[in-house]
Amino acid sequence: MTFHSTSPIHAFTDGEPRFGFLFSPAGGPVEEGADPSAAKASLVIVAHGSDRDAAGMLEAMREGLGGRAVSILAPLFASEIDGEDHSDGYKFLVSAGIDYISVTKSMIAAASRLSGGFGSVYLFGFSGGAQFAHRYALFCASELSGLVVASPGNVTLLDETLEWWPGLGGAAAAIGRATDITSLRKLPVGIIIGSEDRAGGLVARPAGAPHGSLYEGVAGASRLERAHSLSLSFRSHDIQTVFHEIEGVGHELRPVTLKAAELISRWIDAGECQTSLIKKGE
Repeated sequence: MTFHSTSPIHAFTDGEPRFGFLFSPAGGPVEEGADPSAAKASLVIVAHGSDRDAAGMLEAMREGLGGRAVSILAPLFASEIDGEDHSDGYKFLVSAGIDYISVTKSMIAAASRLSGGFGSVYLFGFSGGAQFAHRYALFCASELSGLVVASPGNVTLLDETLEWWPGLGGAAAAIGRATDITSLRKLPVGIIIGSEDRAGGLVARPAGAPHGSLYEGVAGASRLERAHSLSLSFRSHDIQTVFHEIEGVGHELRPVTLKAAELISRWIDAGECQTSLIKKGE
């Protein structure tokens, strides 16, 4: 019997050395001679906020997942490239010629080679990473098994009458991909926010600012209001969404990450239970 360590591996993305990631492979005993493809571990992707605390997110998610044999991938999106500020680019999927969807898929592929592949894939984002996560899912939901969005500063409502990014108008042209709301309806979605995450000015992105928009405030003035608006928008489009407001919590990474881990653990356990029932019925 062998044991795979969950200690994080720091690697660079294939073909894109400006971006790296932390990867904590699923740990647990593996029987000698076992078929490695028989039961591939789930993968949880944790997308960092503007502070780029990828390690803190990975550690809190690992803690929240308990002893589950789950791999965790924490992308590290560069804040500065060739002396230029790219700190917010990833939140909007395409920026300054960089396609962050393709970058992320390259990270997933590299992590898959390190671990022998994955079963289910779950995406969690906090703050700026929550912006990235829910926009990524708008285009790539078919490749995910669940989505958790925590404390987003800006959100994209499912409204074709609003221009991208406050809404979906012109999204395909801006991103170079078609949205896939049909697949998003098949996913469990969790939206998490602290009850005291009310600061307004910190989330403003007016027209004329980088990635600014005339409609940036349409979802509300604070992260709390915007999280509520995103939840309502998803539910109005028949997306199975649960909303969790954590009492007494502000814009804090650890409590929302632990809540996200609780949701994802529940989804993973339900999936494993379903798989077990199917096998018993064969």
